[in-house]
Amino acid sequence: MVFQQILNGLTNGSIYALLAIGVTMIYKSLGMLNFAHGDTIMISAFICLTLITVGIPIPLAIVLTIIAAAFIGCCLERFIYRKLEFSSFTNLLIATVGVSYIMKNLAIVIWGAEPQVFPALFSTDPINLGQLLLLPQNIGIICVAACLVVVLQLFFYKTKTGKQMRAAATDSEGASMMGINVNRCRLVTFGISAAFAAIAGILLSPIFYVSVDMGTLVGLKAFSAAILGGFGNIVGAMLGGIILGIVEALGATYATAAYKDIISFVLLFLFLYFKPNGILGKRIEQKL
Repeated sequence: MVFQQILNGLTNGSIYALLAIGVTMIYKSLGMLNFAHGDTIMISAFICLTLITVGIPIPLAIVLTIIAAAFIGCCLERFIYRKLEFSSFTNLLIATVGVSYIMKNLAIVIWGAEPQVFPALFSTDPINLGQLLLLPQNIGIICVAACLVVVLQLFFYKTKTGKQMRAAATDSEGASMMGINVNRCRLVTFGISAAFAAIAGILLSPIFYVSVDMGTLVGLKAFSAAILGGFGNIVGAMLGGIILGIVEALGATYATAAYKDIISFVLLFLFLYFKPNGILGKRIEQKL
């Protein structure tokens, strides 16, 4: 039973980790909190479902959705957030809340408020290994998340663009003086973050219905995971997501499922009280 719940926790934790990585990337690079990040999940899920509904094969629909999400993320950075000046934390925070409400209302206008069913991406036939029940969906989500994290790390440490993004995130003024296009790095950061959110939304959709509110709670848990791991640390965000998912699964089993979300946020409050910098985080400046 314990191993079964840990596997379930790893599944949810993998989705939290993908979102937390996007949240952390934006914070580390731009010094802002993107409260519209969870709604990117919802918009991406609706876009993918629409493409599938009109007859586009699922693999192609997923690729087109990821591209569309990255494009939306880049547009938000270029035409909204950049115009507000990245040095103004409060203005950006309010802007992301506004973008979140716009996304929700646009989704209601375009797709309606009723939840919609998303087709299964993996086989629904379980695999029995003794007392452990493996669902292809769970294994698929964990493997996809692990591969994406590895690819992202290789991108940051092995490519020229990735190294420039790391330099720009560490010291934007110094990077600019060295000839690095900081604005381009920020644009790519938003694109990658939105793409990760799109993948998380597509993986999450077959488990739950596609609805306007599907990204709200998951988005909050992504922030929680980022805080647990240490804001600004990508590896910490991944670790925070996994821990949060496992704690949720075990809490729902050995306490009660009704308190699953409460347990998650209680864990967050404990970390904020006893270890406010997170597992792998460093002390940061107060932004407000």
